[in-house]
Amino acid sequence: MYRKLIGITILGLYFLVLAVAITNGPLISYQSLLLGFFGLVVITSLISSFAKSIKLLDTANEKRKKHEGSVPLIGGIIIYISIIYGTFVFGVDPFYRIVIISLIPILIIGILDGIEYIRTPISLRVIAQILSSWIIIIFTDIYLKDLGDLFGLGTITLNELGIPITIFCVVGVCNAFNMLDGMDGLTGSVTVVIITSILILLYLNNIAYNWGLILILSILGFLAFNLSLFGNERKIFLGDHGSTGLGYIVSWNLIYLSQETDLITPVSSLWFIFFPLTDTVLIIIRRIRSSKSIFVPDRKHIHYFLSDSGYSDVKILSIIVSISFVTGLIGVASNYWQIKEYYLLYGYLTLVIFFIILGVTKPEKS
Repeated sequence: MYRKLIGITILGLYFLVLAVAITNGPLISYQSLLLGFFGLVVITSLISSFAKSIKLLDTANEKRKKHEGSVPLIGGIIIYISIIYGTFVFGVDPFYRIVIISLIPILIIGILDGIEYIRTPISLRVIAQILSSWIIIIFTDIYLKDLGDLFGLGTITLNELGIPITIFCVVGVCNAFNMLDGMDGLTGSVTVVIITSILILLYLNNIAYNWGLILILSILGFLAFNLSLFGNERKIFLGDHGSTGLGYIVSWNLIYLSQETDLITPVSSLWFIFFPLTDTVLIIIRRIRSSKSIFVPDRKHIHYFLSDSGYSDVKILSIIVSISFVTGLIGVASNYWQIKEYYLLYGYLTLVIFFIILGVTKPEKS
């Protein structure tokens, strides 16, 4: 019952976004949009079959995994193809075309890592994320050149020092989204909420955000398969290339808007990506206090904690999406009403300290 409701909601949102977007873009027409939707269904089926033949699958052989059998890890590929199609239909800023091209290293390494008989080290995946970031920096000269008025003492200017800081932040967000990818629909839904929040902010400033519409439609298309709207036999997962790819796209969206426009302050990004960022920060603190590697997966993430506490997947998804929606609106409000940047930073740090005091980062018993 709940899955059907979620499926209907996803389809409703999909066509609602189409209705909003119908007057924008060089090739927009009902025919092109319907072709994209049905084309996505056909392409997903074909790529799923190919993924099974090369063992690009997630097999339920770990305690952390709840699904049964083997599921194709092609969500990132499907979203990527859909985004490319959307750029031709809607038209986008040249910067976002570079983002699409720069994703290739992340996709290649992530796909290879998903194949059963191939295992790539974490270091190689990080190198791919760094290389992808360098592609954008070299071809656009866009990176974090300032952090805004973080402490109330004036704008913190980074100049060229912003390049390594930008790469560090992008890699961190990529892996935060990857860590979040622990249950059906979670990473995709949170990403949709983040992009929707940015879309709302730009709409309030009378700016058409075609790139945001493309991302939302592409991710909703994936979610329809991921949440079994077309049946369990057509279910697909994001894969590492998909989750890190979404984190990469979100991080560069925020960097671009905060550095090339005055619509978003850098520090407000903390609130747009509040949940994946905070969950990762708390996990890292706990692993360090437990003398464990920060890269070793476990069931200490918030969504696993809620699951082990007896919450259903639907309730967990609803809780996390609701939190992301509220913090996304805080990000929107802080920029629209120009709330002082140091309030945003200190507010975020206060919440993190609250979580630490409450014992969320308490080290595990030996």
